[in-house]
Amino acid sequence: MVYLYNLPNETSGLDAIALQTFTSFPWISPLILLFVYMVVFLGGITRQKIRIGTADYPAWSILASLSILIIALLFSVSAGFIRLDWLIIVLSLNILSAVWFFLDRKISEV
Repeated sequence: MVYLYNLPNETSGLDAIALQTFTSFPWISPLILLFVYMVVFLGGITRQKIRIGTADYPAWSILASLSILIIALLFSVSAGFIRLDWLIIVLSLNILSAVWFFLDRKISEV
């Protein structure tokens, strides 16, 4: 009998299951990174607006981009979890948010 979907092989560990999932659905790693970025960025802005009335968008942008950089670097430890172009996009997002953060501040605030 021919099956339409092959179940992941569980004999080689959890890494093999995750790798099979990432190769069968290649958009899962950018979606995970986007989800983490939006949760940190929008959640931080919302909580800061509730707490003090204003939000520091560049600071939350750099915190969110650093959090997805850590996750992307963890994904890049094993081959197949994240593609190189997505890692470069995450790194360039970090650089852009750092530039935005440091250009937004006055010299006395940094």
